[in-house]
Amino acid sequence: MKKLILAALVAALAACSGPTDIKLSEMNQPENAKKLLETLSPQDRAALQAYVMRHTMQKDIDYKMTVKEAIEARKAEVAKEQGAANAIK
Repeated sequence: MKKLILAALVAALAACSGPTDIKLSEMNQPENAKKLLETLSPQDRAALQAYVMRHTMQKDIDYKMTVKEAIEARKAEVAKEQGAANAIK
């Protein structure tokens, strides 16, 4: 009985995950790319693209992180850069 309840709980949690829970290493799979294009806002798509491009060029990208984590990291980078630019003025 416990195994049945555990299996049902795992299935329910798996169903709750959304496209932003996709790992960067899996986002180029056609079904994942389609989900991301359908659900991400233009701003989030731009943030994701900028994060992937920047960190790929710097050769420090972590493909184990999720799309959500990458978007949040890029937003934090932009805020930090804007704060530094305002401090210089």
